[in-house]
Amino acid sequence: MEYSNLAPAYKEEYIEKLFPLLRIPSVFEASDQFPYGKSIDEALHYMLSLGKDDGFLCSNIEGHAGHIEFGAGEEVIGILGHLDVVPPRDGWSTEPFQPVIEGDCLYARGAQDDKGPVMAAYLAMKLLKDQGFVPKKRVRLILGTDEERDWKGIEHYFKKEEMPVFGFTPDAVFPVIHAEKGLIDSYINFDVPDVTSSNALLSFSSGERLNMVPDAAEARLKVNDIEELFQAFLNLHQLKGNIQKQENTFLLTLYGKTAHGSKPEKGVNAALHLLKFLKEIQLHPDHAAIVNHIIECLSDPAGSGLNCNFQDEVSGNLTCNMGIVDWKSGEKCRVGVNVRYPVTIDSELIVQSLKRFSKKAHGTMEIYDHLKALHIKKEHPHIQALLEIYNRHAEDTAIPHSIGGATYARALETGVAYGALFKDSPDTAHQANEHIQLKDMIKAIAIYAEAIQHLSR
Repeated sequence: MEYSNLAPAYKEEYIEKLFPLLRIPSVFEASDQFPYGKSIDEALHYMLSLGKDDGFLCSNIEGHAGHIEFGAGEEVIGILGHLDVVPPRDGWSTEPFQPVIEGDCLYARGAQDDKGPVMAAYLAMKLLKDQGFVPKKRVRLILGTDEERDWKGIEHYFKKEEMPVFGFTPDAVFPVIHAEKGLIDSYINFDVPDVTSSNALLSFSSGERLNMVPDAAEARLKVNDIEELFQAFLNLHQLKGNIQKQENTFLLTLYGKTAHGSKPEKGVNAALHLLKFLKEIQLHPDHAAIVNHIIECLSDPAGSGLNCNFQDEVSGNLTCNMGIVDWKSGEKCRVGVNVRYPVTIDSELIVQSLKRFSKKAHGTMEIYDHLKALHIKKEHPHIQALLEIYNRHAEDTAIPHSIGGATYARALETGVAYGALFKDSPDTAHQANEHIQLKDMIKAIAIYAEAIQHLSR
């Protein structure tokens, strides 16, 4: 089949079926009725209804995940995507959950991560089905629901369903991702002395997710007049913010720029910058000691402050993102840290570095989540096949590479991330004005269709 000739005919169907999915605000919310909230459950039901209407076999695994399947055979080929999204935050030029097409770009939260690529994979399956192709293995589009948080949905799925012999996730970039850094999410807790005199940091709040660079931070201070100092700091560092005087306290707000936690250098960490301002105004020594320690250890996104700025030839540099800071005077300071370490580095070295960081300021460290590194040799036959398919369609000579992101490929015994972004595609995951290029998704449909045919022969 000439996939590159067949795929463009699915452009209108792609838009028609993707728009309703993008309108669902599938951000996690606590619920007694649904595992991950009503909106995520709605997104799962929408995709499964699409599959059923198009003649696929569909299964809902107790609201935790689901799959859309065709083909027959003993073995399963898996395509793993997710339907949940991160919160939209501020800074959008359009409504995040009202998809808009401008030129060749489609804007919406989830357009790139990961609803748009999931729909491309789905239509690749439909293209093959429409052409009468019958896989000799069962091909399953597995729909996750909790990828942006704890992966509990996909964990539950594989407790109930069989493991594919091989699979890929359309949740990264082409050509083929054969290595993903290890990921450690941790929280550091410090006791904060109750300071009633002047120069006290009463509260500090920034960030919602460990895997996002926080784009806003807020601090309440009991200090003398600092309005001119704060404005001078903002001007010097070309930042935006505001300050309000409320009786005998000041409320400071500073704005940064969000980015994916695997690429903290692409964002502007609002929490870090506001803490750096607080260092300049000579806080009470009991509060300043904690603030200074956080700055000293967590300023460098390469991890030098933690003495763990490791790197390797396979996956590059370690990255460190301070995603959450929550401070209450007289109670606790909670700092959330996301570390992604090279695939050849022993994870225990990272754990010990985080423990030393907490111990130095008399704090405690807890590991919230740990995803081990993924590393499959470039010579694996399926990797080479996927690479050849991509290079031919993209007229490229690329080789497999690594990423700092954590994809569902780690949930497989053998699997990789495979697209759906190309090397010249805008990377807007987790950012305001998230978008995809429609031409990229049409090309991805062709690539995925041929990849599915090859893997399921």
